[in-house]
Amino acid sequence: MRWCWLAVALVGACDRPAPVPAAAEVTGEFHVGGSAAKLERCRPGHAVHVFVEVDTSLGTLRFGEGKLFWDGNELACEQLDRSWGGGIRQDGSAYFRGTLTFRCGKLAGDLRLDCGHIAVPERAELDRNQAAARGSAAR
Repeated sequence: MRWCWLAVALVGACDRPAPVPAAAEVTGEFHVGGSAAKLERCRPGHAVHVFVEVDTSLGTLRFGEGKLFWDGNELACEQLDRSWGGGIRQDGSAYFRGTLTFRCGKLAGDLRLDCGHIAVPERAELDRNQAAARGSAAR
């Protein structure tokens, strides 16, 4: 009976693409009122569209629908430069890769995000989409 469960578990694991190991999901700098926050982790998710939440030692930053939120409150930003891509898997989980550079009142950051255990085929699709976006922007 044990072997049967192991076989079922292994077959289920084979259906899912293998994640690419990353040095860190979140890198860069983030400051709140001049104090550096420790970047802890990022959590991709989705409603209609993909979003990402970045947990820090000082609170949670969320990027979605082209807007930034700090601990649930929408931010008015003087600068919000972003380049990102993401997706939703068949199992409902999400992934997100991108950069966020921003100044929003007392918050400032320059972040690189690689969240949701992005698999090799997903990474290749993100690369193709980014190259296509660069190509259409150059026209």
